Amino acid sequence: QSSLHANKADTIAAGSIRRLISIVRATGFGLAQLDVREHADLHHEALGSVVEGYADLSREARLRRLDELTSLDNGSSNGSSSNGGSSAVFATCKAMAKAQRLYGRDVFANYIVSMTAGADDILAAVALTRSAGVRNIDYVPLLESINELQVGGSIVNDLLSVRSYREIVRERGDIQVVMLGYSDSNKQGGIITSRWAIHRAQLEVAAAARSHGVAVRFFHGRGGAVGRGGGPAHEAILALPSGTVHGALELTEQGEVISDKYGLPALALQNMELAVSAVLEKTLEPAGRTPEATKKRWNGVMDLISEAAGRSYRELVDHPQLVPYFLQSTPVEELAAMNIGSRPARRPDASGGLDGLRAIPWVFGWTQSRQIIPGWYGVGAGLAAAKQEVMWSDVDEMYRSWPFFTALISNVEMTLRKTDLNIARMYVTQLVSADAAVLFDQIIDEHTRTMDNLLAVTGEERLLDRDPLLQRTLNVRDPYLDPINHLQVDLLARLRTGADPDPLLRRAFLSTVNGIAAGLRNTG
Repeated sequence: QSSLHANKADTIAAGSIRRLISIVRATGFGLAQLDVREHADLHHEALGSVVEGYADLSREARLRRLDELTSLDNGSSNGSSSNGGSSAVFATCKAMAKAQRLYGRDVFANYIVSMTAGADDILAAVALTRSAGVRNIDYVPLLESINELQVGGSIVNDLLSVRSYREIVRERGDIQVVMLGYSDSNKQGGIITSRWAIHRAQLEVAAAARSHGVAVRFFHGRGGAVGRGGGPAHEAILALPSGTVHGALELTEQGEVISDKYGLPALALQNMELAVSAVLEKTLEPAGRTPEATKKRWNGVMDLISEAAGRSYRELVDHPQLVPYFLQSTPVEELAAMNIGSRPARRPDASGGLDGLRAIPWVFGWTQSRQIIPGWYGVGAGLAAAKQEVMWSDVDEMYRSWPFFTALISNVEMTLRKTDLNIARMYVTQLVSADAAVLFDQIIDEHTRTMDNLLAVTGEERLLDRDPLLQRTLNVRDPYLDPINHLQVDLLARLRTGADPDPLLRRAFLSTVNGIAAGLRNTG
C-alpha cells in the first residue's frame, strides 16, 4: 500500500488493498480454524494403554489422576504418548502439535469430546493433547443425550473446580465452550423433551460457570432438519434462554442447508445478517423482561408437557417392532448406495435396537416416507396433558409471549405440514410386514392428536395460515412430490425382491431420494 501511494496509485491503495488489509486485521491470514472431535471413551483407552493402573480407576479417582497429569505442563511430553504411536488418538494429537508449529497457534479452535458424561472425559483429552505439545485450544464437552444434558451443569462445575483446568480456561480469557447435541437427544426423547432438556441445560451450565467467574459460549450442533435442531436460525437464536448469549455463539450448518442459505452471495449476506442481528439482539436483551414468577409458572407447564410428550414418544420407539417398522417403511437401508454420508445408517457394534440407529439417517429416512416422526411425534400428547391439567391459558400465554415456545411450535407446525400419512400409508401397505404394520395406527392416532392440539394453540383453521407464503410454497410443491413418492415405493418393492437388482433400477430409486429431499428441504 505504501508503494502504491508513493507511485501515485492512490485509487488502488485506498480501495481494494485497504479492504484486504481490513479483512486480514479482522480475521487473520487463515481461511478457517479447524475443530477436532473424538469420542470420550477413546481418550480413556489411550491413557489406559500408557498410564499404569489408569484403566482400573473409578471416575472420581480418574479425575484426581488426570489433574496430576495436566499439571505437568512444561511443554514437553509427560510420557502419556510415548508408547502409543499406533493409536489414532495419539497420532491425532501429534498431528495437531505439528500443525500448530507449521501454521501457527490459531490453526485449531475447539477440541470437542463427544459423549461427555463427566469432567474426567474432558481432562483425559487435555492430558493427551498437552502432552503432545498442543496449546491455545478450547476443550469442549459435547452434551448429547438427555441424561448428559440433565447433568451438564454438574459436569461444568466439576470441571472448573479442577485447579489445573481452571488455569487453562483463564488462559483462554475465562470462556468455556460447551457444545449441545440436538440429534441424539431428539432420537431418545422426541422433539419436545429434547428441546426442553437443551433449554434447561443452557441455564444450568451458564449458572455453574458464573459461579467460577467464567462465561460460557454455547456451540449449537444443529442439523438441517427440525428433528435435528434445524429451522430458521434467526428465530432459533432469539428463542435461546436469556443470559446465555454474550456477544457470540457457534452453530453448525449441514447438508443442503449450506447451498440453500449460502450458495449465492446475496443469500449468504442475508442469512449472515439475520444471524448476527439475532446474536446482538439476544446479547442486549434487558434482564428481568419476564417476571420470575411467570418464568417459574411456564417452566412448570413445560415440565408437564415434556414429561407427557416424552412418555408418548418412548412408547413408540420402545415398541419391539419399531426398528423393523422403520427399516421397512423407509428407504434408510438403501441410502448407503448414495455415497453421501460419512457413516452407515447403523453402528457396526449395535444390538439392533434404537441406540444402534444413527441420528442423521433416522431423520432422513422418516422424511423420505413423509412420516417425519422426529419432528412432531409426542407433541399432541404433551399439549393434551396441559389441557387436561387446566393449564391451557398458560399454554396460550407461552405461545404469545415466550420466544422459546413460539419457535418450538412454529417448527413443529412446519414439520406437520410436510407430513403426509396418506403417502406414508402406501409405504406401510406395500413394504411393511403385518407384525410391524400395527405401529401405523399408533402413529395416526398421535398425528391426529397433535394436529388438533397444535391448531388449538395457534388459533388457525389450517396449518401455516399465519405464514401464507410458506403455505403457498408447500402447496405448489405437493403435486410434484407426491408422484415421486409413488414411484419410490414401487422401486423399493422391486429392489427388495430382486437378489441382484439392475443398476438402472437402483439409479432410478436414488433419483427419487434426491427428488424428495429437494422438494421437502431441511431433510437432514
